[in-house]
Amino acid sequence: MSVPATAFADNRSNRFVLVPFCTLAQSFHAEGLVKYDWGGVIRPIIQILLDRDINIIQMPCMETMYHGGTRTGLNRKPQGMKKYDVPEFREFCDQQARIVVEQIAGIVSNGYEVAAILGMEYSPSCAAKIQYPPKKGFANRGVFMRALVNMLDDQDYGIPILGINRRGLKPTLARLTAILDETEIAELHLRLARRTS
Repeated sequence: MSVPATAFADNRSNRFVLVPFCTLAQSFHAEGLVKYDWGGVIRPIIQILLDRDINIIQMPCMETMYHGGTRTGLNRKPQGMKKYDVPEFREFCDQQARIVVEQIAGIVSNGYEVAAILGMEYSPSCAAKIQYPPKKGFANRGVFMRALVNMLDDQDYGIPILGINRRGLKPTLARLTAILDETEIAELHLRLARRTS
């Protein structure tokens, strides 16, 4: 007995956001750094993405991978930018950034949109713009994020980059909401233009 072919509507979302690995798995932070309300997932960030039906791509955790993967990398101690901003780690991050850029190129070439890329502020690898000094943050991208942004700039993608600041999450949530709502409005205008042409 054959099953009749049925046409199903394809209801997939065409928007993506790339997130740091630890956004969905806080245990990938170095020991002692998970001090906020979310022991597993940074719920407020992920909830915004879920509420808008956004595809979530989890970028690799550079520090865990560099320190031997989950076998040994999950038990690492915090290390600052000086320990990571070295030639070997920069080369490692360049290799991983190329893989992420290839993913983005595939997404975009298939007619989808990367609405934003999120970094993790104060991370020596994934900070979008803020690093730790002894007392307060200073402007500096993490090693991986710097490589990724440079490669994206070279290809002129124009994807918004936003850092998740767990110390002050409300401004991060407001900015993420604004970015996603802007891209949603732009997408609606594009759909309307296609229908009228």
